[in-house]
Amino acid sequence: MSTLLPILPCKHEQAVVEQVAPTIDLLNNLDTLHPDVLLQHSIQPIDYKKGLVFRSAIESIRGTFIASSTTSREGLVQDVLENLKQREMIAEFRHRSMKARYDFEVVVQRDPDYFAALEVKGGEGNSINISERPLWAKEFGVWCHLDGAIINQPAHGAHSIINRLTNEMVSRQKLVDVAFFKDILCGTRTRPCPKYPRKEEKIGFLSAPDVFLFPQSIPTLDNPAPPVHTLSTLKLPRLILDLFEVKPADRKKHIWEIHVKVVEISSTEFVREVEVWHQDHIIDKSKSRPQQVK
Repeated sequence: MSTLLPILPCKHEQAVVEQVAPTIDLLNNLDTLHPDVLLQHSIQPIDYKKGLVFRSAIESIRGTFIASSTTSREGLVQDVLENLKQREMIAEFRHRSMKARYDFEVVVQRDPDYFAALEVKGGEGNSINISERPLWAKEFGVWCHLDGAIINQPAHGAHSIINRLTNEMVSRQKLVDVAFFKDILCGTRTRPCPKYPRKEEKIGFLSAPDVFLFPQSIPTLDNPAPPVHTLSTLKLPRLILDLFEVKPADRKKHIWEIHVKVVEISSTEFVREVEVWHQDHIIDKSKSRPQQVK
């Protein structure tokens, strides 16, 4: 596997990232560095580590953080869909995460009916295989948030997610049409957006998502390199870019193409080759380990 360029051009601000390590050191050694601070809050320094007070507090905070992150991530996507509905750019949407293995059902248009489904994910990529494409969906998209640990750059999370999605596509025959990347860090001091000159850290919620277009059908040995979607073969990605007022001339800045090819290496094995294109250039390549022909 070789990476030519970062999949996403944005980076976490180094001045912010550099504060992570000293924060870890401070919290990890608070009982020896500042025992007086612990005592002021009725915490015994001897119990901070040995009594598992510190570890239990971290695990509790982490659980609360994960729960709140899931809610806020779905809330961001719901705000986008609500704005589309209010502007009559879609007919309707419904939140389905409690009843189905996808988060949002989107009625793009009526008469004839045209439905899309959206799954909301974090940036670690480990839970990608939990979602399922519903049979009625004309379009299935994954909305990804890279708002986890900022010590990992956005390109790292995007690369991992793309690999997992293409693996799901080839190994489990799960067709994904599009992936969106946008979260609360986009266009802020923590993660300035290079696509908005002079507004890199002020654009915030108004920054448009990055749109990753996938193959139109599942790559197989009989159809090893199907064509990639465009903004003409899908409806929802174009509507979302229009919502964020991305001009046609600027759409290329927000569009990535995921080219997937299945290559037979023997009568029983094949590999998955993936190329990521952006503005007519290959910026990332990867090749899977040999997989068994089923």
